Amino acid sequence: MSLMLRLLSILIIGSSLAFAAVDSDVIDFVKKKLRQNRGVEVKSVKIAEKLPIPGVKGWAAYVVEADIELKRGKESRRIDFETIIFVSRALMATELIDRKTGMSIRSILQPKLPDDIYAKSHLLYGDMNAKHKLVLFSDPLCPFCRMYVPDLIKAVKENPKEMALFYYHLPLSAIHPASDTLVRAMEVAKLMGRKEIIEKFYSIKIDPELKDEKKILEIVEKETGLKITPEQLHDKRIEKVILHDRITARKMFVTGTPTIFVDGKKDVTRDRYKSFIKK
Repeated sequence: MSLMLRLLSILIIGSSLAFAAVDSDVIDFVKKKLRQNRGVEVKSVKIAEKLPIPGVKGWAAYVVEADIELKRGKESRRIDFETIIFVSRALMATELIDRKTGMSIRSILQPKLPDDIYAKSHLLYGDMNAKHKLVLFSDPLCPFCRMYVPDLIKAVKENPKEMALFYYHLPLSAIHPASDTLVRAMEVAKLMGRKEIIEKFYSIKIDPELKDEKKILEIVEKETGLKITPEQLHDKRIEKVILHDRITARKMFVTGTPTIFVDGKKDVTRDRYKSFIKK
């Protein structure tokens, strides 16, 4: 994704757009920027969704899906990705910042949730038919997640008819590389029917920058009692889940953790679930 952002690095372009022509102008803009890289062959670009921007007049967010082939020497690979173009009557931009708060407007956008977001395979705790559905994107080594997630899990476990928690992995490997191995181990635990161990990963004592898979697994066994082999970590089923979660996060514009959606809406306060706790 970072490569794509570099390819779309020009922030603001003035134009004389009329809204009737916006779709084609946005598509042409994205194609043009991508083609500036000689190693990119654009297969298709389309508008996937148009989102209103709460509190921002005269602008809309266009979710653009692109299918490209990236060539490097003799190697090539197909990449599907999404990006956002902000559009007003006369301007296009790849980023908008709230001048007062310094917050990126991307953080408040509400995308359409994927049809399979409430899949049973991602249900961690709570009843599938609970009154309120929570979707969490988390990293067990994120300091904020380590403070937040245990309390959230406790609340859901104690109020299963009120809340259902659907858990998605978003390892921030660039910040703490060890998390990539840990989230795989968490999925192995789920396959083994040991999902209760997942909570222990939020208090595990480990160097976040550790990359040695063998050493990480030794720490996991010491801290949780769960013995896992490298082969289990890279089981096709695990690979499928990790890839699916990464794609889902991308489609929902989730880039940080913890991020939580409550009943289909992003909860920027992260505290709305507390109102569902029975007194």
